[in-house]
Amino acid sequence: MQVNDIDGWLWAAGTAGEIALLGILCARRVYRTFPIFFSWLTFVVLLEPTFYWLVHHASKETYYQVFFALNFPQYLLEAGVLIEIAANVLRPVKRALPKGLLYFLVGGMVLIGAVAFIIATHLNASTLAHPRYFQVINATMAILRLVTFLLIAAFSQLLGIGWRNHVLQLASGLAFYAAVTLIVELGHSHLRAGSDYASQFYALEHLRVAGYLCSLTYWCYSFARKEAPRKEFSPQMAQLLVSISGSTKRQHSVVARSLDLK
Repeated sequence: MQVNDIDGWLWAAGTAGEIALLGILCARRVYRTFPIFFSWLTFVVLLEPTFYWLVHHASKETYYQVFFALNFPQYLLEAGVLIEIAANVLRPVKRALPKGLLYFLVGGMVLIGAVAFIIATHLNASTLAHPRYFQVINATMAILRLVTFLLIAAFSQLLGIGWRNHVLQLASGLAFYAAVTLIVELGHSHLRAGSDYASQFYALEHLRVAGYLCSLTYWCYSFARKEAPRKEFSPQMAQLLVSISGSTKRQHSVVARSLDLK
């Protein structure tokens, strides 16, 4: 495989941005709050030399096979980042929530992922320059990121989360990149063989990388700044937490009384 000057510059910019973000996460000790996100970013940086070597020394078929194999753990880490975001959002109210909440979050993520997968598989087939499973998985992860962001944004005021909170900034960066990825994958799905196919395909890929660079820049700017403290819960959320907490205590009392009767 060969890369042109634009690809080389975009690749270098992406690697530089990832290393800069890692440095900021370490310097600001944000990795303690988002260890899975930190692990995902570290994993991506460590893979860069391998991909660079494959691009310059391996065939296109070999590159895509190894690329998919090495990216499978990355996809799992991305799913873990989404669960980490949800857990971080709910951390202040963890004691008031049922103990099975984590399983509920994982189950909800699996359900959303299944729906996203079904949607992604119905994208128009085309003469893609890369295997179709890349399109399906990328679109699935993009939909998961967008849904996570929309849920957090919808309940941000109730949970006391402002735009200067790191968890919402992390979700915002992922959502922006997800939106760009969906546009790119939809564009890929409608490409047809022809003289302009290669130029159109790589133009869409450059758009994907540009979106990723924008997210990296936003994260570097956001995490370099001091995080704003969370606000007080809204009256509606406070009432809901009291209700849930009271319901949970009543359930515990019922269980305790049933054990005593035995």
